[in-house]
Amino acid sequence: MNDDINQQILIELRKLRQISQRMSYFTLILVVAAVAFIAIEHQQRQNKYPWDKVDTAWYQQDYPKALSLAQAIVAQQTNYYYGHQYLGNIYLAMNDLTNAEVEYSRAYQLFPNKEREETLESVQKRITMEHSEQSQSK
Repeated sequence: MNDDINQQILIELRKLRQISQRMSYFTLILVVAAVAFIAIEHQQRQNKYPWDKVDTAWYQQDYPKALSLAQAIVAQQTNYYYGHQYLGNIYLAMNDLTNAEVEYSRAYQLFPNKEREETLESVQKRITMEHSEQSQSK
């Protein structure tokens, strides 16, 4: 009688161990799949939103890096006003008024609106002021 009970207990324990192993494998597969999904999603996001890297460099005030990244994007999307506007912002932050004017002008040509017009005029006024200050100091 005890042997029968012991055998039944062993059989049940083996079943539980098999179930536990299957659950462990299943959990492992789910974790691997989740990590793969997250990695793929991250890669797709980077490809879908290339301006994110520019934004990161911009907010870290790494203007040379932001400029390089933005120039690469604009080279692929030459008629996208936003890219030229962003390049203008970067040049302005770097105090490169000449290139800022060029980029703001291009952005305005591609998508004219009051805000871009005012930004362009503001940069042009600063350039004029700097030129007149330089002329007076000579």
